Amino acid sequence: MSVHPAPPGPGANGRRRCRQRPIAAGSPRPSELLRLFFLTGLLFIAASALAGIADAAAGTNWLHWLALHLLLLGGISQLVLGAGQFFVCAFLATDPPPRQLIAAQLATWNVGTVLVAVGVPTGVSVLVEAGGGLIAAGLVLFAVALRWMERHSLQHAPWALRWYQASAACLGLGALIGVLMARGTSWSHGDLLGAHLALNLAGWLGTAIIGTLHTFFPSLTQTQLRFPRLQRPTYILWLLGVIELAIGAAFTSRAVLAAGWTELLTAAALLCANLLASLRIAPRPLVLPARLLALAQTFLLAGLAIALAATMRAGVNGPFTGTWRQVLAVLLLAGWIGLTVTGALLHLLTILARIRRFTLAMPRPQPTLDRLITTGAASAVILLALSKTAAMTLLRLPSSVLTLTVVALLSMRLIGLAARALGPQRTAGR
Repeated sequence: MSVHPAPPGPGANGRRRCRQRPIAAGSPRPSELLRLFFLTGLLFIAASALAGIADAAAGTNWLHWLALHLLLLGGISQLVLGAGQFFVCAFLATDPPPRQLIAAQLATWNVGTVLVAVGVPTGVSVLVEAGGGLIAAGLVLFAVALRWMERHSLQHAPWALRWYQASAACLGLGALIGVLMARGTSWSHGDLLGAHLALNLAGWLGTAIIGTLHTFFPSLTQTQLRFPRLQRPTYILWLLGVIELAIGAAFTSRAVLAAGWTELLTAAALLCANLLASLRIAPRPLVLPARLLALAQTFLLAGLAIALAATMRAGVNGPFTGTWRQVLAVLLLAGWIGLTVTGALLHLLTILARIRRFTLAMPRPQPTLDRLITTGAASAVILLALSKTAAMTLLRLPSSVLTLTVVALLSMRLIGLAARALGPQRTAGR
């Protein structure tokens, strides 16, 4: 299996120019595709932050749900949709999907997300069903866009598509279960919420992240995938783990659930073997996005190992209740997904900002500051996870202060990049 062409990235001297090429009539430039999805995704993330602040002040359950819904479905999911099509376009060396197809994706996804956000707290099932239908339509359009790029490419790169196609299928199933839950469907065999979370987090977001890192991380570290043959077993084990996790939760089977966690953990270890190989030969100093992405995957390994231990010790509901649930939420949501998304955004927003101004050099690594931020992020996640246990409640205040400090530092950098990258383009470029 060959290594795919890497998406636009920095050269050895940090001043690589993005080469322009003709784009088919009716298609936007890849950078414009990415900009549209990132703009709407970041707006939803900002709305999620506001909902989170309101939840902290009022302590209302529906506000907590709303913050997570806006963050995961409206925000991060749209980043996945945009980045997925951007990377597939780069890997296949083809044109982006037509503008009408992109506009249809954005319309269905955003309207569907808003309808669900209104329908669930108000208990209006017709809004939830309509929103779920629009999100499903958005997933179909996403699959159509991937297929369109594949058909218009002269290259054959199946791994550029498989991960995203599988992740979309997982979200389709997860969304269906979510609609059933919102309608109050009776299910006496197990926990539909656990199956819903498995398909949405591990299936949709997790599959997209794991698949993208096989090409994105080598590109970011100016290396190549060291063990390309590991990608197939990683793919198979990850999807088997997701499926067994959902089945184990839905039908209350400890054995199936434990098998699912084990397969996810093995797949994550195979991915990390490739990432570690890239880290060993990467030019030094490492840029901050590479540091954050590498750190995030260690929290994935830790979270999966703890989830397996919780299942073996406390049964099927172990990872989804009490202290185990809170620790896993910190490790997998904040530590893994949060830092992975942050690292990817830092790099891709930098690329987009430079596309707008070709004279703008790629930022040079700042080893001391970057190491300090990475260490702070690692410490914040670890202390926050420990503070969720009964024996470490004294860590809650210092862990919260450290977390807010790291979030503020990273947010300021992201806001600055977003201001340059997501405004109207002034120059044509890829």
